[in-house]
Formats: sequence, C-alpha cells, structure tokens
Amino acid sequence: MVDPNVIAAAVWYVCGGLILYLGYLIAVRGRADLHAEYDESVDPAYVSRWAGGTALVMGGLVVAYATHQLLYGFDPFMLGALIVALLVLSYVTKLFARGYGYRGE
Repeated sequence: MVDPNVIAAAVWYVCGGLILYLGYLIAVRGRADLHAEYDESVDPAYVSRWAGGTALVMGGLVVAYATHQLLYGFDPFMLGALIVALLVLSYVTKLFARGYGYRGE
C-alpha cells in the first residue's frame, strides 16, 4: 500500500511544477499577457519581472512543501503557512500585474 503522504506530495509536486512553468513563461519568456489581471497600460517588462518573479517564488514554496511532506509527513501548521503565503503572494502578483509601483516614462 502506498503511503498517503507520498500521493499528496506527488500532487503538490505537480501543482508546484505548473506554477513554476507559468512563472517561467511570465518572468523569463516575457509573457506578461498570461496573467489574468494584466493591465496593458503597464510595461510588460515590469509585469514580467515582478509578477513572474513572485509566481516563481510561489511555485518554489509549493515544491518545498511537497518535499517536506514527502520527508516528514503531513504537518497542519506547514499547510496553513503555505496557504497563507500563497494567498498573500497571489494578491501581490495581482498588484504588480495592475501596475503597482510602476513609474511609466
């Protein structure tokens, strides 16, 4: 029988990989238009740098949580911390995609 922590960690790895891939497309490939909240009056390079970088951090956190669950098992505190971090970082990416902090020329 497979340990449920291994199955859950595999699901978290897949989710983290998808987030990392989208973050890569936005941050490295410059596809700021992939963000749902992207405002076209904002420089796409700015959105790519900040919103994409934040998405890469989000994906990294999910992969780190998956590794923690695979090695140590389920921890409700860690899951709660991950969810709060993802909610905060998701809000931050929306702010960057809308142009928060952008000083256009």
